[in-house]
Parts: sequence; C-alpha cells; structure tokens
Amino acid sequence: MKKNSLPGPRGVAFECVTRALDGGADAQAVLDNALTNAGLDGRDRGFVTEILYGYLRMRIRLQSVLNCFLSRPDGLPQPILRVLGMAAYEILHMDVPAYASVDWGVDSAKRLSRGKLGGLANAVLRKVARLAEDGADEDFFRRRCDSDIEFLSAYYSCPEWIVELWVDSYGRDKAELYLEAQICAPAAGFVLDTQDKKAKAAAIQLLEEEDYIASDGQAFAFYSGYWPEAFKGLKDSVNRQSYAAREALAVLTPTDWPTPVWDGCSGRGGKSRFLHSKKISPIIASDPHARRLAALKKGTPSVSAFRASAINPPLAKASIGTALLDVPCSGLGVLSRRPDTKFKRTPEDLDSLVRLQARILDNSWETIRKGGQLAYITCTLNPDENERQIASFLKRHKDAAPLKEWTTPPDSELREFFYSALIEKK
Repeated sequence: MKKNSLPGPRGVAFECVTRALDGGADAQAVLDNALTNAGLDGRDRGFVTEILYGYLRMRIRLQSVLNCFLSRPDGLPQPILRVLGMAAYEILHMDVPAYASVDWGVDSAKRLSRGKLGGLANAVLRKVARLAEDGADEDFFRRRCDSDIEFLSAYYSCPEWIVELWVDSYGRDKAELYLEAQICAPAAGFVLDTQDKKAKAAAIQLLEEEDYIASDGQAFAFYSGYWPEAFKGLKDSVNRQSYAAREALAVLTPTDWPTPVWDGCSGRGGKSRFLHSKKISPIIASDPHARRLAALKKGTPSVSAFRASAINPPLAKASIGTALLDVPCSGLGVLSRRPDTKFKRTPEDLDSLVRLQARILDNSWETIRKGGQLAYITCTLNPDENERQIASFLKRHKDAAPLKEWTTPPDSELREFFYSALIEKK
C-alpha cells in the first residue's frame, strides 16, 4: 500500500483531494483519471465525485467546525485534517449514516497515523455528528467570528482575501450572492447538434417540457445532476459546455462580427464550435497547448487551427476582422465548477494576470483591420481583470471604441459568472 493511501471509494476521493491540493493538479483532470483507473460502478463514481467537489467547496467551513473541537489543529498532519474534513462533509452535508462516516474517519486516521490518532478522530467526529443534529446554521458561525469578513469566509467557505475583494468591489449584498453561488454545484450545460434530425427533435422536446434553467434552442442549462431522457441515443450529437460561457459569447452578437474571426485563446474549441454553428466563416483558431488543439480539430475540423500564443500572435498586421480573446484569468467567477482554484490563487497572481491580459490585448489589437472588432471574455469576478482592464485599454488606444460590456447577473441560477466586452477599431 502506498504511503497515505486509503481503500475503497472514499480512498479514491482522498487521493484526488490530495493530488489537487498538494500536487497542484486540476481537480477535474485528477478525478477523470482516477475514475478511469479505479474500476468503480456508477453509484460509487457519483459518490467519489460528490465527496471531492463537496469537500473542496466547503473545506474552509468544515475546518471552522473542526477547529471548535480541536485544541491544536495546526499541530495535526495535513492528511489527518483532510480525513476529518471529508468525514465531516459527509456528516453535515450528505445523506450518509453518521456512524459510517465516523467509522471511516476513525479507521483512516488510524491507518495514516499508525494507530496513534484514532481516538482523537473518534471524539471529534462524534461531536460533529451531534452538531449535525442541531444544525450548524449562520448563528453558529457568527458567534465564533470576530468580524463580518471572517464570518463570510467561514460560512461561505472562501478565503478572506477573495471575500474582501468582492465586498470592496461589488458591495456586501452582491458579494454574498457570489459567495453562496460558489459553494453550490453549477448548472449542467449541454449543446445539441441540431443539424442531426434526432438531436433537433430532442431540442424541440426539451423546449416543450420546460425543465431547463435556460436555453437558446440549441444549448440547455439544467440543475446539476439532471440528465434528460431526450438525450438517449444522442451520444455523438450532445456536447457538454458551460451555458454561462456560451451566454457571455452570444451577448456580443458574433453573427455581426467582421470576418475572418480569430479565436486567439481557443482551448478545446467550444467557442469556435459555437461560431461555426452560427454559420460564421472563415474561422481560425490558436492555442499554445497541443492537446487542446487536438480536441478542437477533432470536434470542429473545418476550423483552421494552429499552435501559437496570443501574447505574440503570428498573424499579419490588420489581417483579422474580429479577434476573440477568452484570456487567461484568475477564474474567480467559476469557483463552483473549479473549487480548488480558491486554494491555489493568490492576490499576486491577479496582478501578474492583469499584466498578461494587457499584453494580449495590445498585441492582438495590431492584427485587427480598421472597422474590425475585438471580443474580450473572462470567467472571473475581479474589476482589475474586467472593467478596469478594458478602461485602461481604451485609454491606451485612441482608435478603440467600446460597443458593449456585460457581466453575468449576480443572482444567476447558472452559478458561474463571466465578463465580456466588445470593442471596435475606428
């Protein structure tokens, strides 16, 4: 047995958490790899996914609860704190018998500490189970916090620096909506290839049933975990895509963009597929990552794709009609989908990203011809990367005119937040 390895589905979840937080790997990539190799059935796969994402979303709140029953939490090894937190998540937030979660936590603590900390785990987790019977409500956390920022951080399980950023930038009421959204599962987004007759019929059926959160007739957003019966038999005609991301692009009315369109930070090609579905042509796409480009070429072979960085685009001056830039950003708008991000980002990261985005904007601007446009998109909640970034760009470039600026509403049931702007070159 590997050091710090634990058996069963919970052991798989523990390994995923460890690799995401200690190894710096992307949580979703770690989960996909683990589920592929673990040989679990559908129920256990769902169980592992719930524990991984639930624990990451609620980690700070769970640690606040555990700290009430630990005299020296900082003195415990990180694997033990992680086991206690994962067991506490089951007890407080899942429909799992408390005794099963306590037993797993105690057994795991024994394994990881060679029998030394089983008693501690038993005492702490039994207290958590008793607390669960009464409910750990807002008042429970308010009584244990010295400031409103500390309370918001503990209750909504978000680092204090992010809480302060959002409260200062958007006001407390909006900030609390953002905080609540990031501890919930995001909407499940799907896009149907309505060129396929069966997929088109499924889209019509879904529109009639009205069980979705949002739809544009081709794409649908459902509450997390929902899988429509209409999708049966449509394996190759249904793709997953964040509806909020699609919305941020659609609001910029791409059917009116001058062509050719260059998707300068294409990733796996979700945006290029959207543009292609709207009969926009020609489209060219680039990304510095070979694997992402391979996925783009497979999904949309009609798009001309090449490996390059938008920081130094290998395109002729004034050769592009529209540059679409879904730039690297801090990702603070999609913490519901990528909860490990809030433990990996720092305020210093934001400063460096702002500088990187400015370089991409300035260099890409040179590729756009007069009368062309620049579409800018982020998946973050940080004015320095959004509104202020665009305001600074407009000051630097007197030939730039703003056409549109948009942000996902704070009360969106999609639980993901994007910013987009459209600029014309005069």
